[in-house]
Amino acid sequence: MTSSFAITDFPDRLSPMVVKELRQGLRTRLFGGVMLILHLLLVLFTLMSGGAENAAAVSGWFDGIITLVLCIIIPLRGFSAVADELKAGTLDMLVLTRLSAGRIVFGKWAAIASQSLLIAFSVLPYVVARFVFGGLDLFEEIAVLFYKWVIGVVLAAVIVALSTQRQFWLRAVVIGLPLLIGGCGASFFFMMTRVTSGMSSVKTFSILTSAGGSAEKGAVLLALAMAVWAVFYFLSLAATRIAPASSLLSVVKRSVHLSTILLLILIGWLTSSGTALSLVSSGVLSLVMVDALTERVNEIPSVYAAFYRRGLLGRVALWLFAPGWVTGFVFTLLITWIVAMHVGLTRSFAEAQLVAISAASTWLIAVLVQLFSTRNARDLLPPFLIFWLIVSSLIYVIGSLLINARSVRGDTAWVACALPELLPIGYGNAAVGDKEAMLELGSWAALVWPVLLLILACLAWRHTRSARQEGWRMVHHDSQGGAVS
Repeated sequence: MTSSFAITDFPDRLSPMVVKELRQGLRTRLFGGVMLILHLLLVLFTLMSGGAENAAAVSGWFDGIITLVLCIIIPLRGFSAVADELKAGTLDMLVLTRLSAGRIVFGKWAAIASQSLLIAFSVLPYVVARFVFGGLDLFEEIAVLFYKWVIGVVLAAVIVALSTQRQFWLRAVVIGLPLLIGGCGASFFFMMTRVTSGMSSVKTFSILTSAGGSAEKGAVLLALAMAVWAVFYFLSLAATRIAPASSLLSVVKRSVHLSTILLLILIGWLTSSGTALSLVSSGVLSLVMVDALTERVNEIPSVYAAFYRRGLLGRVALWLFAPGWVTGFVFTLLITWIVAMHVGLTRSFAEAQLVAISAASTWLIAVLVQLFSTRNARDLLPPFLIFWLIVSSLIYVIGSLLINARSVRGDTAWVACALPELLPIGYGNAAVGDKEAMLELGSWAALVWPVLLLILACLAWRHTRSARQEGWRMVHHDSQGGAVS
């Protein structure tokens, strides 16, 4: 009596999107070529390490090649992950399979992360072999390999998020150039660290993160937690770009972002690391603002009906969590006030003003997007990025020509108060006696942008009145409707 067993390569519990992307990714020539070349080089470096007793130069090349693969080559596989689906028109077919936008994006990222993890595991025998040759700490080497994998998967999430943009040149400028420069610089950094000082990569990470003991462990845990949040942020950013207009993904996103900021502030209050966490929360604020201010104004009645069904609490939550940049602007006002208050209480009032001014620089970009015809674009993220690139380039030129030139002569460049992007540069180069006055003047000037964006938000909110009224009728089954604020 014979029995047959079904042989499958992946368990049924895995998401079909993850399985699809993994099968396609593992069969590509790029993945096979990278694995082959990587292992040939690692065999060579391992043999050289044995002959030279883990010389610093060989260890530097070993670290550099692994960093290049895990932090650049593999993450770049997501460069056109969603763009190819959009151009080929296959995204609608995936939606018909009842896969949500979040699961589609997560599947593409998870496939890249799994391939990166497979490569990291394949490197472990070489790490053990070099440990046998002596002069290395095995657990430190495994730890640094894990850190590189974490950095790689976060970069993969960033690239997958920006792959939702159809414009190849925009993806190349925003993704390719910074990643190429930063990744090659990181590889070179690890090489030179080994060569010049013989220091292991983990010790280098320890110097860059914190001092030691429990503080270092806390910093590592915080870094890992923020890596998880960053993956969620960028994947949700990508999911928003391809989700249907009736999606309530903004509720989940903004709830997580608000909880993250409040948790960072709470940890800062309970521990002695409030200064460091205030800087982290400021970085989180900047990213969240980009997401919230690049959502299209929603005119789907069912979206508003979902909030009206929850009574007064739902109507209050609508102003913060409903999809669209209008409620996103209100949400950014709230989190900016929270972060600025925290920075003001833990650091100084001047730094709290700088946080608000930094937020105003993002509101300025949002105003530019809404003042031009770009406000009617299907996706507001591309024009936002384009305006950001243009403004950043102009600010760099103006800052170099005007502010730095005046600071060399010892004069205060008061022109920096005109734009919130210029103010931090001018404030840093201003005379000590003029810093307070410059910050005060710059704060009042920066107030123009949120006020102007508030006016534009009110106008956009009026256009959704009919949708909100229809949502109200859907809830109350009243053909006459009711007044909607």
